Amino acid sequence: MSTAFDPAARSVLIRVAVNGPRMAYTFRFAVDTAATQTSIRPELLRALGYQLTHPVGRKRIRSATGTALAPLFRVASVAALGQVRSDFLIATQTLPVTVEADGLLGLDFFRGLVLTLDFARGRAALRPPSWWRFWN
Repeated sequence: MSTAFDPAARSVLIRVAVNGPRMAYTFRFAVDTAATQTSIRPELLRALGYQLTHPVGRKRIRSATGTALAPLFRVASVAALGQVRSDFLIATQTLPVTVEADGLLGLDFFRGLVLTLDFARGRAALRPPSWWRFWN
């Protein structure tokens, strides 16, 4: 599955659905291959029904904006580019005002898959590796 993005924009923004105890919502996340952990703005995670006072842990995360010790939360699911991650750890971090995204889709979401960013066509795709078809 592929999705459109604006190849002229400052960031590759895609739709990401996050499920919480109170509600599910689709956000705009930036594809960030410099981020080691997927993260979301704290106020948005709170709106989904997560208690920000009860993280499952903390992790030093790295992104294009630098490094920080961020609280981790286990969310019911995160879905993007046709892939779903259930019981997924997501960090919260306050992003700079210059970041126009609701969160960052990091390397932890992409691992084991093939990420294609086609700037000529403005399409992003995430799929299993081609050898996987022969394995199944």
